[in-house]
Amino acid sequence: MQVTFIGGADGVTGSCTLLTDDRIGVRALVDCGAYAERPAGVPDGAPRLPFDARLLDFVVLTHAHRDHCGRLPQLHRAGFRGPVYCTDATAWMTRLALMDAAKFSREYNASDVELIDFQAVDHWSDFVFDAPLRLHGVSITFHRSAHILGAVSATIGWRSRVGVARSIAFSGDIGGNTPDNPYQSLLAGQTVPGSVDYMVVESTRGAEPARGPEYKSFDARITAWADLLADSDARGGGPVIAPCFAIHRAQELWFDLDTVLRTTHAGAPDASGRPRWLSLDAPLATRMTEVYAATLADRLGPAGAPAYRNPAMAARLGLSSEAALDTYLAQLWLRVADNKAPGGTLRAMQDDTLSRVIALAGSGMCEGGRIVDFIADQITNPAATIVLCGYAPPTTGAGRLRAWLNGEWPEGMALPLGDVRLDTSRIRARVVDFGDYYSGHGDVEALARFVFAADTHGMAAPPPRVPATVFLNHGEPESRTALAEHLRERSEAPKAGDRALARVILPTHGQRFDLDSPDQRREREAPRRRRLSGA
Repeated sequence: MQVTFIGGADGVTGSCTLLTDDRIGVRALVDCGAYAERPAGVPDGAPRLPFDARLLDFVVLTHAHRDHCGRLPQLHRAGFRGPVYCTDATAWMTRLALMDAAKFSREYNASDVELIDFQAVDHWSDFVFDAPLRLHGVSITFHRSAHILGAVSATIGWRSRVGVARSIAFSGDIGGNTPDNPYQSLLAGQTVPGSVDYMVVESTRGAEPARGPEYKSFDARITAWADLLADSDARGGGPVIAPCFAIHRAQELWFDLDTVLRTTHAGAPDASGRPRWLSLDAPLATRMTEVYAATLADRLGPAGAPAYRNPAMAARLGLSSEAALDTYLAQLWLRVADNKAPGGTLRAMQDDTLSRVIALAGSGMCEGGRIVDFIADQITNPAATIVLCGYAPPTTGAGRLRAWLNGEWPEGMALPLGDVRLDTSRIRARVVDFGDYYSGHGDVEALARFVFAADTHGMAAPPPRVPATVFLNHGEPESRTALAEHLRERSEAPKAGDRALARVILPTHGQRFDLDSPDQRREREAPRRRRLSGA
């Protein structure tokens, strides 16, 4: 078996990894993602795929974010006709996202999306998380990654050229929720692979310090929102504007803010009797919310429990049972489509009687969409508040706003926000960074947990046969380098039960590794060892 790093090896986007084994006749991809940036003349910002798509047997898709799924229609257009294995939520949301993107794409159209053969493995009768499926001559095991709804890590196992059982785990994107502390609102904690020989691990937040405990607490996050809304009222009760991604961030914010408005003074009318209300002004996010409504209620877990839903959710809301929680969530998601401003959100923000609105809109990176119009309209309003709620590369609008907030934006230079250029000398709105509360990418502690953890889903894993080789991808160079150093240091002074590591490798774009070569080398050396030992 050989692994080739095609995308995501030199940055955060474009994840795409090729597995080939001509002996057993397997050619497969793990993810096929689009690139965030788009140089002139380069389709979707990505280099040409360095393989014949017609020869691929299957794709394993870890989740529905564009940087992991965005090139699937182009793959189909290039001749791929095999199945795409993923969860039902991932299949559903990927179709919605790709159909929406097809309206503006130069590389594919809706027909290419419609013909993708998504196979929702979690609806198969023999599917169990953390247990292998036998497909195409290999085993594939799916683990919840707690990144977004339906997101998984995947372990692929095979027999090497000399008959030794080998396996490689792909992290996909790793969330922060763990079984012990599912601090983000919606999802159950992640599970991690057991004994594996190789790991491909994302490193998006690998260069940043571990987040403080306040950022890993549901109660602290709700309190932070209540304090922010109190401050907003003290400054005149202007609009609160939060950029959000259509997938997961919008639904997470909707849940949290509804909780804040129901359980704290922030939801009460102000001194003038003006209500505070919540609006999700994002058509794609509204359609994605239908997936959340169905899937979070889907009882595919052990003993008929919800497979993805955060087990702490009912207690946090003061509800007595999962059935009561079903009713609560059904009503919560229905309100997404109802809470719209008369005349539109932009007009409401300009109306003194309606301006006490919390407006959620896309895009999350402020590169376009309604959020750019909202921020541009309110950036000079001292009563307005803009809340950054997640990761954004520094070359995006949200990334530039974060740089300005941190004093890192050049004085006097206009700040690009989509097609708008903001005059930073005229910024009067309060800009707040809640990114550490909401990032769907786990911090260095979460990344290390995925690599070193000795348990999978509440049960002790078998002792690793051999130390694992770890490949770091999906991160900027400084993030990969910092995470590699952290993993090496910990492996030299391991904690009790840690997985042992053989090497930590930072692959480059196009680099290929033969995963069976250690077995062949040992087999070639075996006769010599027997001679030396006198056997």
